[in-house]
Amino acid sequence: MTKMKTLSILSLVIVLLFVLSACSGGNTPPPAKPSDSSNQEAEGNKNQEEEKEPVVEEEKYDLGGREIRFSAWWDGTPNPDTPEGEKALALQAEVEKKYNVKIKYVAQDMWETAEKFSSTVMAGEPFADVVLVPHVFVLSLLKGGYYTALDDFMNVKEESKLSDLIIESGSYGTGKTYGFLNSVALYDNTGLFYNKRIFQDAGLPTPTELQEQGKWDWDTFVDVAKKLTVSKSGNGKIDQWGLTGSQMTLGSYLIYSNGGVIYDEGTEKIALDSPNAMEGLEMMNKLYNDYKIVKRDEGNSWEDPVRYFREGKVAMYPAGLWEVGRFQKEMVDEYAFVPFPKGPKADGFIMGQPQMHINVIPRGVKDPKVVYKIWEDLQDFEHIDENNRTTAESWFTDEASVENALNTLKIIKFARYGGLNIDDAMWDLVRDISDSKLTPASGVAKLMPVMQASVDKVLKGTE
Repeated sequence: MTKMKTLSILSLVIVLLFVLSACSGGNTPPPAKPSDSSNQEAEGNKNQEEEKEPVVEEEKYDLGGREIRFSAWWDGTPNPDTPEGEKALALQAEVEKKYNVKIKYVAQDMWETAEKFSSTVMAGEPFADVVLVPHVFVLSLLKGGYYTALDDFMNVKEESKLSDLIIESGSYGTGKTYGFLNSVALYDNTGLFYNKRIFQDAGLPTPTELQEQGKWDWDTFVDVAKKLTVSKSGNGKIDQWGLTGSQMTLGSYLIYSNGGVIYDEGTEKIALDSPNAMEGLEMMNKLYNDYKIVKRDEGNSWEDPVRYFREGKVAMYPAGLWEVGRFQKEMVDEYAFVPFPKGPKADGFIMGQPQMHINVIPRGVKDPKVVYKIWEDLQDFEHIDENNRTTAESWFTDEASVENALNTLKIIKFARYGGLNIDDAMWDLVRDISDSKLTPASGVAKLMPVMQASVDKVLKGTE
């Protein structure tokens, strides 16, 4: 019995082992293990869930129906009868709803802006929340303490959509950003226009071709201007000139293109005695008095040069892009645009930016951060480049000119002196040099102290 019991137990064990073996494997494949890709996907989803930041709701504002006023020297109210105006009004409606405000545009006389600005700030009731200040008043109002710095309520670089160029331009060397724009206005930029027909008739390479060859500098500029200053009638009297422009334009562009400035924003000093600036004035003297290749105005430095260019009497005309409208419709010959030629002390093309109208928030404006955000939300930052290209293409028929116009934004050197009361002395200097009344050195020695005295008075608030 004991033996039989033992065999029965042994048989039972063997059967159980067989069953377990069959259930646990045998010829049946084991359950599939997760593949590497499945593991990675699962791990990735896990990591995404771990790394997924919590949704941050957009900050909400409610200014209780307050009127937000934007001032310029024109009525900025969008025109509903144009596609652009219709789009702007739709955006304005969104912004008004978002902040619970009513937006109004205030037209303020340009030349009365400074008085209106300062008097209303002093009274504790700024006449507008954002004011476009004409370049001639920017520095005096800044030094008077009438602006609110954006840095006082935000990290400008991280919290605004302003480009580094605009942040720099709006600081005026102070280290804080007071002024702001969605972009440097393309029409304020400068360079040199030329008449395509005159170059073609003379069989000379155009400034565009010289630029492409890496030869567009003062030397080639003078060379072609000499060759294009001729008597086409054959009577010995010059009737076609290589160059025209006001003395102020030529003098300043030569200074800037050589890496110099008239006024140094960093040091707050007149810098006409620098080697770069002096070389520019010396070249101006040669253009007028040695080479004699500049067609002088006949008493109107504003209207005469552009008229000469429009009439096809001169080959080259340095000017601002905004001047295209002054000859675009009336000029028979085709024109093109290049940067002003590079000076010997410059590493590349330089466009001096002597003026810039800029937006500011007056001191005393309530909720300045929200006001700035309202302004920012009304801007079309996304399409700035596209809009600039569309504008440039409306000005020029050749791609090279379009690209040169757009490239002015990349070669800017701020050289602003508007509102420092030095214009009259600067005009006296360039006129006396062009008329051979003074040499560049003697002229600078005579007039630079006068100019610096004006600067000091403005910056100290005593004028």
